[in-house]
Amino acid sequence: MLIVRPIKKDDTKTFNNFAAAAGVGHTNLPNNPVQLAQKINHSELSFAASVDHAGEEGYTFVMEDTLTHQLVGTCTADATVGLSEPYYTYRIDQVTHSSSDLAINNRVPALHMSHDYTGASRLSSFYIEPDYRCDFYDQLLSKSRLLFMTCFPERFSATTIAEIKGVIDENGISPFWEGVGRHFFTMDFAKADLLTTSSNKHFITNLMPRYPLYVPLLNQQAQDVIGQHHDDAEDIVNILEHEGIHLEGHVDIFDAGPILEARTRLIRTIRHAEQTQAVMGDEVVQGKRVLVCNNSCVDFRCILARKQSDALVLSKAQLEGLQVAAGNTLTYCHL
Repeated sequence: MLIVRPIKKDDTKTFNNFAAAAGVGHTNLPNNPVQLAQKINHSELSFAASVDHAGEEGYTFVMEDTLTHQLVGTCTADATVGLSEPYYTYRIDQVTHSSSDLAINNRVPALHMSHDYTGASRLSSFYIEPDYRCDFYDQLLSKSRLLFMTCFPERFSATTIAEIKGVIDENGISPFWEGVGRHFFTMDFAKADLLTTSSNKHFITNLMPRYPLYVPLLNQQAQDVIGQHHDDAEDIVNILEHEGIHLEGHVDIFDAGPILEARTRLIRTIRHAEQTQAVMGDEVVQGKRVLVCNNSCVDFRCILARKQSDALVLSKAQLEGLQVAAGNTLTYCHL
């Protein structure tokens, strides 16, 4: 059985391994032990905190295979971004240049540095081991945090965004960075990417161009990757788009990867989630797949199950995995 739960300090070694395997471009899963330890500590404090509105909490989850007792994936839901440190994106706008005398009217795409998502909740740091990218396990991992948001709406904002890794080649080269960022930072993409997790982000304001970037003036390689995601992100993009989280014209300022967006209450899992009483019986092996979670914050648990009738029947092992008993209230949603 696969169970999603909050991360804890005992998970540090495997969490570091996830960051190393994720590679360059996962800004919020940096291959930096100090930063990762801080992320775990921040997550533990966030789950334990008494919260009545979205603040600077960050909730990091891990997925555990109970058969092997190994962690096989991780993801994060941040309550907000941009409150204590600026959160920058490029907003893609159309700038109109016209001349009535020459009967010319051109609409030119331009990238504007923005703080539009300040205060939004964020889905990030998604990583799952290759052997588990099947059997709906990636959906379990990604959507479990949405069920957590369903159970605790006061902890999150009205808008949710998702950061997606942009196009970066096998050598860690970002075409967009080479066409834009390198001219202002004079450093490799990997170093700049790591700086965003280990430094005050005001350095971005000091070094990035202060005026709109006209897209046609960039080299073709940089233009081609604006709003495009890395091949490894195809599955998570499909999952998020199925939830109604889409590209709305913002991209990352370093690799131009897409920033997906949705109104939190309209996200599919959140909108269609229901509550029911747990019923113990034989494990249902046929029927519609559902995500099921308990309604605990500190001891949050989420699993995959099947629902065949009006009742949600779970086996003793499934109930124990969720840390609930028959009759307890559960939250679930169809995949």
